Amino acid sequence: MLRRALVAALALALAAGALGARYGLEQAGTTRVAAGLLYLPKGAALRAMSLGQEESLADLLYLWAIQYYSNYEDRSRYAFVDRIFRGAITELDPRFLEAYLVGALIMSVEARRPDLALRLYDKGIEMMPENWEIAYWAGWECYYQKDYIGARRYWRLGAARPGAPPELQRHAARMLELAGDLRAALAEYEELYENPPDERTKAVAAAWIERLRTEIGLREVDEALSRYRERYGRCAPDLAALRRAGMLGPLPGEVEGEPPPFVVDTEDCRALPAPRHSFEKAR
Repeated sequence: MLRRALVAALALALAAGALGARYGLEQAGTTRVAAGLLYLPKGAALRAMSLGQEESLADLLYLWAIQYYSNYEDRSRYAFVDRIFRGAITELDPRFLEAYLVGALIMSVEARRPDLALRLYDKGIEMMPENWEIAYWAGWECYYQKDYIGARRYWRLGAARPGAPPELQRHAARMLELAGDLRAALAEYEELYENPPDERTKAVAAAWIERLRTEIGLREVDEALSRYRERYGRCAPDLAALRRAGMLGPLPGEVEGEPPPFVVDTEDCRALPAPRHSFEKAR
């Protein structure tokens, strides 16, 4: 979209003229830099040069940037990627959604600078508090960097914004599990099951609860069996023995007065799910 492009083109030409005066110095330098980029004015100066057509100038810079970053022969092009997208284009038009998304993609995938991508996403989140998409993509950026708590933070932020898809809540809850806090993840899955944003989320949460209750239970019983054997030199015969020794507390999904959800395989001294046991009725 080119808004009053002729006026903006004139402004850009004036800026280029001022920058071009330094072209000879650039040519003499030891590092190749695209003409004018080293002297690209900052946001305030660009706004003054735009003659009131900030959005139009942002459009032109964006179109130029797309072409510029398609030139894979110029190895210096990433040195100014933050200045172009965060310091110029989104300064001229702070609500230019495509500039945030495409700029962050270039920073992360091509320049291998996820830190710059997140800085750009953070700016977009601040400038467009009603938009959930930027937080959504910022969450994926953290996820690919294995920063699961960071991903959770962005997805929870996005989930609270108007029109956000229900899966953001599921993504955020799942990050607790990937970060290793299984009990906290289970509690959030149970909350999603009780108060789901849609039926799909309820069904997914039900499956996650079943799986995670089993995983937590097996892990905690196995740890208790290991402590019991270390103390007594033999395997505990059942869960009751572990509890009499003070080594095992309540397990997720366990219902008082009903058979325990796990049994002890005394031959291998490990926990197994009880036959025909289901956690479904515990929800």
